[in-house]
Amino acid sequence: MQATAPAPASPLQTRRIQSPNRLMLRRFAKEKTAVFGLAVIVFFALVAVFAPLLTPYDPLAQDIPNGLAPPSAEHWLGTDKLGRDIFSRMLYGARISLGAGLGVVLMAGLVGTSVGIVAGYVGGWLDEALMRITDIFFAFPSLILAMAIAGALGPSLQNALIAVSVVTWPVYARLIRGQVIVLRDREFVQAARAVGVGHTQILFRHLFPNTLSPLLVQASFEMGTVILA
Repeated sequence: MQATAPAPASPLQTRRIQSPNRLMLRRFAKEKTAVFGLAVIVFFALVAVFAPLLTPYDPLAQDIPNGLAPPSAEHWLGTDKLGRDIFSRMLYGARISLGAGLGVVLMAGLVGTSVGIVAGYVGGWLDEALMRITDIFFAFPSLILAMAIAGALGPSLQNALIAVSVVTWPVYARLIRGQVIVLRDREFVQAARAVGVGHTQILFRHLFPNTLSPLLVQASFEMGTVILA
């Protein structure tokens, strides 16, 4: 009796199912410019975080007789007119700038995304009311409005971050609202409604993940503007 060889496995049987996150990482790894940009961002972020370990001088320590010294082995970037080490001040300043940018982006992004996703999904009078509120903020020059709010709250870094967040959240609200209006009538949202998925789950499991791409792009642009402001 002649034995028969086993039939080769079907490609459909041997193919592994990959998660969306793994596919996203693979696509990202193929983009060399994106990987390089991420490496630069991570490098500067680590330098800012570990600034106390990298700076040999106190950024506030004054040495007036050694003021305006040129770059040397002791002071890599020289000193300012008060004798403070410029390299140390630059690294510590990066910590403040990075923290301020992240803080404003998180606060404004959280408020703006919440307003935009609710307005775009619910629609009707609530959408009109929320968008008219955003129009009020857009009616004023953002920098002047931020300065007025910061002046009213008092001179501090926290108040400045709150002021900038107040004038930047409408941008996120308008952006996310437009994305949700486009997505709310798509087939996957209708299918979720058909099987009885609740509104909260539709908002945060189906709609919000699909708005992350424009949200991250806007946040990257906004962070540079916030640091300059």
